Amino acid sequence: MRNKIIQYLLIFISLIALYLFVSDMNKSEAFAVSQERMSKRVVTLKDSIAQLVVEQTDNAYFSLAVNRDAQQAHPDFSPEDLQNIIEDYILLSNDNPKGNPLLSSLGSDWIINKIHVVNHQWVLADFTNGTQWGDALFLYQVKANGKPRLRLLNHLMYP
Repeated sequence: MRNKIIQYLLIFISLIALYLFVSDMNKSEAFAVSQERMSKRVVTLKDSIAQLVVEQTDNAYFSLAVNRDAQQAHPDFSPEDLQNIIEDYILLSNDNPKGNPLLSSLGSDWIINKIHVVNHQWVLADFTNGTQWGDALFLYQVKANGKPRLRLLNHLMYP
């Protein structure tokens, strides 16, 4: 009787060991597949990041922050300071109750929403009156005292 109990016990332990071995093998295979999938995903994400960096570099080409020649035109101001001076001036002009005076040639009630300082002379702006909108190109100059002077060069109205 004792031999039968030991025999059943050994068979039971063998089955448990076999189950644990097979289960461990399945987990190892699943982990390997998951790891391979994650490796492919990492490669894809690195390629996406590299592509975004190239696109960002291309988009920043026409930017005062990157253009060294444009920065040298205003040596008294850093690119950030110059951009802040111009943005503040344009956005403060929006406070006029009759609309932004920089766009007075287009009529009244126009305000400027977005600004992009292209280089040491030009500013692109998006403007609207609530029902119509457009883009404008301004020529600017900044005097030594930090006061900008802007002139509307051209504009484009969207239908």
